[in-house]
Amino acid sequence: MRLRFLSLEDNPLDAEVVEVTLLDGGVDCELRRVETRSDFITALETDEFDLILADYALPTFDGISALKIAHNLRPDLPFIFISASMGEELAIEALKLGATDYVLKQRIGRLVFCVQRALREAQERRERQQAEVALRQSETRLRRVAANLPNGAVFIVDRELRYLLAEGEALNNAGLISEDLVGKTLWEALDPDLASCHEPYYRQALAGEHFTLEHHSHDRDYMTHGTPLYNEQGEVEAALSVSYDISARKQAEANLRESEFHLRLMIESAKEYAIFTLDLDNRVTSWNSGAQRLLRYCEAEILGQTGRIIFTPEDNEQGKSEQEMHLARTEGRAENKRWHIRKDGSRFWGVGFVMPLQNRDNVVHGFIKIMRDETAQRQAEERFQTLYDTTSDLLATEQPLTLMHNLFSKLSTQLELDYYFNYMVEEKDDRPMLHLRNYGGISEATAQAIEWLEFGEYLCGIVAQEQQQIILNQDQLSNYPNKQLSHIPGITAYAGQPLIVQGQLLGGLSFASCRRTDFTPDEASLLQSVSDQMAIALERNNLLNSIQQQAEQLQRANQIKDEFLAVLSHELRSPLNPILGWAKLLQKGNLNPERTTTGLEIIERNAQLQAQLINDLLDISRILQGKLSLNQMPVDLGAVIAGALETVHLAAVAKSLQIETTFSPNAKTVIGDAGRLQQVVWNLLSNAVKFTPEGGQITVALAHTDTHAQIQVTDTGKGINPDFLPYIFEHFRQEDAATTRKFGGLGLGLAIARQIVEMHGGTIATESPGDEQGATFTVQIPLASPLGERPSTELSSDSIGDLTSISILVVDDDTDSREFVAFVLEQAGAIVTSVASGIEALQAIEKSTPNLIVSDIGMPDMDGYMLLQQIRAQLPASQVPAIALTAYAGEFDRTQALQAGFQQHLAKPIEPAEIVTTVARLWRRKEGDA
Repeated sequence: MRLRFLSLEDNPLDAEVVEVTLLDGGVDCELRRVETRSDFITALETDEFDLILADYALPTFDGISALKIAHNLRPDLPFIFISASMGEELAIEALKLGATDYVLKQRIGRLVFCVQRALREAQERRERQQAEVALRQSETRLRRVAANLPNGAVFIVDRELRYLLAEGEALNNAGLISEDLVGKTLWEALDPDLASCHEPYYRQALAGEHFTLEHHSHDRDYMTHGTPLYNEQGEVEAALSVSYDISARKQAEANLRESEFHLRLMIESAKEYAIFTLDLDNRVTSWNSGAQRLLRYCEAEILGQTGRIIFTPEDNEQGKSEQEMHLARTEGRAENKRWHIRKDGSRFWGVGFVMPLQNRDNVVHGFIKIMRDETAQRQAEERFQTLYDTTSDLLATEQPLTLMHNLFSKLSTQLELDYYFNYMVEEKDDRPMLHLRNYGGISEATAQAIEWLEFGEYLCGIVAQEQQQIILNQDQLSNYPNKQLSHIPGITAYAGQPLIVQGQLLGGLSFASCRRTDFTPDEASLLQSVSDQMAIALERNNLLNSIQQQAEQLQRANQIKDEFLAVLSHELRSPLNPILGWAKLLQKGNLNPERTTTGLEIIERNAQLQAQLINDLLDISRILQGKLSLNQMPVDLGAVIAGALETVHLAAVAKSLQIETTFSPNAKTVIGDAGRLQQVVWNLLSNAVKFTPEGGQITVALAHTDTHAQIQVTDTGKGINPDFLPYIFEHFRQEDAATTRKFGGLGLGLAIARQIVEMHGGTIATESPGDEQGATFTVQIPLASPLGERPSTELSSDSIGDLTSISILVVDDDTDSREFVAFVLEQAGAIVTSVASGIEALQAIEKSTPNLIVSDIGMPDMDGYMLLQQIRAQLPASQVPAIALTAYAGEFDRTQALQAGFQQHLAKPIEPAEIVTTVARLWRRKEGDA
C-alpha cells in the first residue's frame, strides 16, 4: 500500500525536491502539501497520514506550533522537521517537545533514512500498544474469571514469592483486595506465620510439583490447590493457587476482622513513605496515603497525571523523570535522590527508588516508586558542607573580603537570599563609622546612598551597635521601629550578624530575602557560623598584615639606621679633615697673612659645622626622650626671622642667592622660645640655601591670620620628589642617602623643626611641584593673648656682657680647652684662675674664694660632681654659682649636673660669645638676688 505523507511547506519547489528524494530512495509515498495553519489542522482532522514532514519557519506559521497541534490531534504520527536554518539549539528544543527527527535541506539525502526509521519505530510502537491491549484484555479475562469464582480466590506468585495476581470472592470475603497483595512478597503481604506456612508449598509448585493444602487463616478454613506455571521455554516462572473458603460465615467474619487489623498495622508502619505506581507513559496509576501526606495531592486529583509533576523544572528540562524510568527498566532499579515539588510549590529532598512492575512474561507494564522525605538531613548536610567550604576558602585566601560575593552566591541558592550587606568599621571624620565594603542585590546608586552608616542607623547599624545577631521575620519587620533597609522594598526576612573576634567588632554581615517569611533556627545558626568564620579570617588577615608591616618597618628602620650611621660617620669626619689640615699648615708658620686668615675661617666654619651636628643629635635625643624644654615668653617673630637671616647671610652671598622678605604690618607676637623658633627658621633657611643652585631666589614671608602667625620659606631649588614628601619630617630620613649624594647633613634638621613647632602648638608643612621645581615650607604658630608680656626681640635676656673684675675659677683637665675658656673670659675682662684638677681647684679656693666657677665634669681622680659636692659643703650656690662646661651633652647629663648643684649646663664645643653671655647672665642673676 502506498504511504501518505502530510507536507507542511510554503515552497512548492522544496516540496517537490522532498518527494523526488523519497521516491528515489525507495519510499513509495504520496505527498499532500499544505501551507497554512488552518489547512494543516483540516488535513489532520479529515484525512489519514503515515507521517508528517514540516518546514520549521513559515511566513505565518512556525514548526513548533505545528508540532504541538500534531501531538494534540494525531500523537501517533511521526513528525520530522525539514529546514534550511534550524540551528542546534532549535533542533534540541524540537526533539524535547516530541519531534521524531530533523533534516537540514542542505543534507536532504539523509531524509530517506530518517523517514524509514520513523516509520519503523511507529510500526513497532503500534504493535507494542496492540500487545499491551491484548495483555490487558487477557488479564481482564483472567481477573473476571477469578472474580466470579464462587467462594474462591486465584493467586499467582513469581519465583521471588511476590504476588502477581490475587483475585476471587474468597479473597474479598477475607477482607482483602488485589492491591493488598499484588506487588508484595509473602512476608510483605501476610503475617509471618501464614507466610511461613505458604512458603514451602509455593516453592514446591515452583519446583514443578502440584500441591494441595488445607489451612486456617484469618479465622477461616481454606482448601488450596497449587500448580506450576510454565513459560514458552518450558521453565517454571510462577505458581498458581486456587483457594476455596470452606469455613462458616462466622469464622469468615472473624478472619476478616483479623485481616483488617493486620492491614492497619502495615499501613501505619508505612505512613512515612510515599508509595505510588506509574504506567509506561509515566502516568500515575495508584497513590497511597503516605504519598498524599508527603506530596499533598489527593488520590482523585493525581491519578492520570504525569509523573513529571513532582520533579523540579530544572530536572524536567534535563528529562530526569524519563531517565529514571529508563534506568529502572534496564537495570532493575533506579535510585531516587533529588529535590521534588509538592502541590503547593514547596520543595523537599526525596530519597527512595523506582522499580519496574513485570507480568509473568517479565514484560514491564509499569513502575513502582517508593520514597521518603529527608529534607532535614539534606539541609543539615548542605549547611555543614557550606560551612566547611567557607572555612576552607577563607583559610586559603589572603583577602577574605574578596570571597564575600561567592559566599553570597552559595547561600542565596540554599536559603533563598536576595540581598547582602557587608559593613566594616572604619574611621571617617575622626570617628568610627560603618563602611559598606561588599553588597549584592542592590543597585550602585543605592549602595552609594548607604555607603557610610552611623552605629544604630538602619538594621545594619543596630546589629553593629548591639553586637549580637538579629533575626526578623515578616511580621517583626513590619513592626520593627528601625526597619529601613535603605529604600529596599519587599523585604520579608532579615538576618544580621556582627563580625566579632576576641571582643573586637570588625563589622557586620547581613542577609535579606523577598521570597521567604523567616529563617529557621538552624539557618540562623548557619549564618552566624559563616559570619564567625569570616570574622576569624579577617582577624587572621589583619594579624598577617600587621606582622608583615612590622617586618617591613623593622627592615626599613635597620636600613635607615645603617644609612644614618654611614652618613654620621661621613659628616663627623668631613669637617675634621680641613681642621687638621689647616692646623698643621698654621703650625709651620709658612703662610702669609691672607692665607692665615683663610685657614682660620675654614677651621672655624668646619668646627661650627661639627658642633651643629652634635647639637642636632642632642636635640633628637631630647625629643625621643620627651625632655626637650622651652623657655616660654612673648616673641616677636620678625626679630626671630632677622636673626636667622643674619646667620645664613654669608652662605647665601657665597652662592649669589637673592633673599627677599615680606613681613605683614602690625606684627603680632606669639608665646614661645625665641631661641628654638630661630632654630626652626634657621633650619628652613639653611635647607633653602643648601638646595638652591647659584643665582637662585629664596623668599621669606611673615603673615598673620586671626589665630596664627605664618612663616613661609620658598626657594627655587631642587624641589622634593612627591614620593618622599610624606617622610620629609621623619628622623634620619633623607631623600638621597647614597654615597653619590650632592648634599650633606644627617637628615635631622626638619625632624627637630617639626618637634619644636608642635611643642609650640603649631604646624609645619611642605609643598613641592616636584624635582627641580622648588619647595615651600609653611610654619603656623598660635598668636599670643593680647594681654601677654612684651615680646622678646633678643635671643636671650642678656647681651654679651662686660666681665670686668669678676673672679672666675676655670677647672678642666684638658689643657687646650682650659686655655681657650680662660682666654675668652679674660678677653671679656674677667680675672681668671685656671687649674687642671679638682684637687688643685680646692687648693685655689682655700687661698681665694672666686665669684664664679666654670668646671668640666669628666676629670681623673675627682670629677666635676665630686668637686662641686665638696665646694657646696663650704660655699652655697648663692655665694659661688657654678657652670658645668662638658662634653657630656645629653639630657640626662644636663639633669644630673643641675641636681649636683651646678646652676648652668653648657655643652662642648661652645661659641666664645655663649660662654661670656652665660657667665654674665648668671653673675647678674646672683647680683640681683643679693
